[in-house]
Amino acid sequence: MSTSSRANSKPFAIAVVVGSVATLGYMFIAGKQTKAEEGPASIYKSKEQGGGLLSGTTDARMDSAAVRQTVSGQRKP
Repeated sequence: MSTSSRANSKPFAIAVVVGSVATLGYMFIAGKQTKAEEGPASIYKSKEQGGGLLSGTTDARMDSAAVRQTVSGQRKP
């Protein structure tokens, strides 16, 4: 008696769908939390439109050492 490969792959397919939905849910929640903490700032809008960095500074001229320090810095409380 041989078993169908479809029957063997069904649990894996279910696991993939559940994992994908869980990942998308986490990304949605993380995005909402980030937006709540950071506010509606956008790098694509001018300052008059409510965009730009909230601190009034720009990161466009940061060198690699400054980027590395910022990325590996302390987390917000």
